[in-house]
Amino acid sequence: MVLVLLATIPVVALVNSLHWRVDFTEERAYSLSPATVKMLEELDDRLQVKLYFNRDIEGAESLLPARLVIEDLLQEIERRGAPWVSVETVDPTTDMAAQRDAEHVGVTPMELQSQDVGGFSASLLYQGLELRYQNRSEVIPFLTPNEFEFAFTVRLAELQRAQRPVIGMVSDEPLLPPQMPGAPRQVPEGRIYEQLRVILGQRYAVRDIDPSEEGAIASDIVAIIVACPHKLSQAKLEALDRYLAEGGHVLVLQDSDYVDPATQATELRPTGLESWLASYGVVVGSEYVFDEESVQITVRQRVVNTNTGPEVVPVRAAYGFGLLASGDSLVEDHIVTSRLEQVAMFWAHPLRLSALPAGIKAETLISSSGQSWLLPGDSSLEMSEANTKALRDAAYATGPGKPYALAAALRGVFPPNFEHEGLQPAEGLMVVISNSELFHNVTLGANSSGNADFASNLLDWMAQDAGLIELRSRGKKKRPLLDFASSYIDAQGGWTQDASKNEELDRDAVSFRLSRVRLISWANVLIPVVVVFVLGMAHRSFHRRRARNPFQPGGQS
Repeated sequence: MVLVLLATIPVVALVNSLHWRVDFTEERAYSLSPATVKMLEELDDRLQVKLYFNRDIEGAESLLPARLVIEDLLQEIERRGAPWVSVETVDPTTDMAAQRDAEHVGVTPMELQSQDVGGFSASLLYQGLELRYQNRSEVIPFLTPNEFEFAFTVRLAELQRAQRPVIGMVSDEPLLPPQMPGAPRQVPEGRIYEQLRVILGQRYAVRDIDPSEEGAIASDIVAIIVACPHKLSQAKLEALDRYLAEGGHVLVLQDSDYVDPATQATELRPTGLESWLASYGVVVGSEYVFDEESVQITVRQRVVNTNTGPEVVPVRAAYGFGLLASGDSLVEDHIVTSRLEQVAMFWAHPLRLSALPAGIKAETLISSSGQSWLLPGDSSLEMSEANTKALRDAAYATGPGKPYALAAALRGVFPPNFEHEGLQPAEGLMVVISNSELFHNVTLGANSSGNADFASNLLDWMAQDAGLIELRSRGKKKRPLLDFASSYIDAQGGWTQDASKNEELDRDAVSFRLSRVRLISWANVLIPVVVVFVLGMAHRSFHRRRARNPFQPGGQS
């Protein structure tokens, strides 16, 4: 035993010096992604990483596991980036120089409040990171484990890139006024895609361009967004046509009208892209898609008597024109949509693909649910209780529901629609979304929607930064539970036009769901007992059979 103990000591020391990592998680959440490793291998100068951590986290001990994950990943980054990467940890709460550095670079602490005997006390929690590479630096003000590697890799990419790629923006929005010293820049009211520019501006330089101007589509542009313009001129259309035919990447927000999110007032707004898109087999209908999978809106208030007195409770109803694409509506095997939770689309139109030119392949990215219908373009969009019911009745009256495409990607060598001198054809990419409100400031500002992630994923994919999409989506894989009620309704052929039959179907679906839940609950209780009983009986039977055999001493027959 002494010899075994003495032999174990050097073995443990040797294993401790090795850097082995065994990650059993399906998404390898505790290992560096190939995109991060590739960037670390491309370093050709010293990368200094300074971690601002206060070691004393009394009162916030629940954050310790998250901190251990961050420190572990940083150790892995330092090892994979050797000899260029060095990691230093400082404590701003005990080192005044580190505190000044944190304030200077923009590392913001989180204030923790705790209740003492004599009152409340507050302490600062530092959990930020600074990256220095050559003569530039990037800062992560506050780290969270689930977003750490993505935030680190994005900032490392910024440091390694000599010039930020540019996304061109083609729209009829008013331009930003010049920056006045000492005053915040005022965003014009009609600049409805400003929040989209802010989101994309974290990784790209977003530039408003006029494609018809000489040199507007420069070589640093990686993609162009055509955001629902109004009657696009032929000169601009010819420039976009050439850009796409020569291998450009174009995102088109095609919508025949504009709906004010505040008042639901509709304004017809032809874009001038209709014939150009139709030449590639893409047609956006004028109807609205009404979907049962939709957002809930407050239609009225009611007073409820409780033990503490009357309370005002909001009454909510599903607004079918505010559809929520999730689950099967988001293509599972596409990198842009595979890890999205949901995408909200208000007043979307059907997207039809037919008669694609030779060599062009199309794939649907987003569609409505199987319980969706088309309603005329002159339908009332009012968000009221009476109108939501009237819209649902009108939708049911049109027949059984079915899914409709809402966003599609087309790839291939696009034949030009105009004569271009010296054209050099190449494989291009065009994504068409039949909803201009998808990236509206109001929609992107809703924290519950996944539209911001969809915008980032889509433009990263179009800019060929697919590795960053995987990083952003890590840990967000959809693992939905089976909805027994919905599966029962689908098995019975879905909803019908008869309201009484729908009520009966709904009752049967609820009953079916409860029966399945009870079955699973009892199975969880009884199956372990039965398994233990069967194993016990098998063990008893085995030993009884062995006991019947006479004892035979070893070496005798």
